[in-house]
Amino acid sequence: MRITLEFTGEKNLILPIHYNYIVQGLLYDLMGDTDFAAFLHDVGFQYEKRRFKLFTFSRIEGEFQIVEKPKGYKKIIIKPPFKFTVASPLEEVIIDISKNVLKREYCHFNGQKFTLNSLNIENPPVFKEKARIKFISPVVMYTTLRDGDKKYTYYYSPWDEKFSTLLLNNLIKKYELVYKIRPQNPHFKLIPLVEKEDRRYSKMIKYKNVYVKGWMGIYDVETTPELLELAYYTGLGAKNSQGFGCFEIIG
Repeated sequence: MRITLEFTGEKNLILPIHYNYIVQGLLYDLMGDTDFAAFLHDVGFQYEKRRFKLFTFSRIEGEFQIVEKPKGYKKIIIKPPFKFTVASPLEEVIIDISKNVLKREYCHFNGQKFTLNSLNIENPPVFKEKARIKFISPVVMYTTLRDGDKKYTYYYSPWDEKFSTLLLNNLIKKYELVYKIRPQNPHFKLIPLVEKEDRRYSKMIKYKNVYVKGWMGIYDVETTPELLELAYYTGLGAKNSQGFGCFEIIG
């Protein structure tokens, strides 16, 4: 399921430029205090050494401006109404969020009160073997490497040959967690619309104390309808529950 939540208020929403953890915190709060919500927050679904929360969300959409404070500190000022999309292949996640947000007089964004203006349940698109997608939060793919005794994270770009292969491996794990079987004829290819790497679409996002490199933009996809559907609800790539890999199908 996918929903879009739109909020309104009397004042502008003021957030740090890196606000993913604030939206994530609100979503966990809206999932309620059930055992399932606690499991999702604290543990998640484990596949070998990886853990998956199996939900994703977009960036906040709305009229905004970025203000730079002294010492290079930036804030984003968003004029209501503003909205964002939440998706999960687990209906329980979206149902809990929907029920709880409808019950609340206010929702808090970093201590600021805003009222739910609308909740839209999105109709599923037609999932095909070829599609054109637009990321509404950055897609992330990385590998942890060693240099002697030190570990470091290498972030790939969509122009790297390994990017699509890593996306496919990630999707297969999610598919097996959700459906308990391996997908048939699994393949996945993310195709940039320009030949050379375009760094205008590169985004460096600080999640708590860690910088994460992701990519926005429009891409063509070749895969199976089943894997495209799963990606649509779980997000593509890594760190989906931190606000990465959410996309819409535009063609």
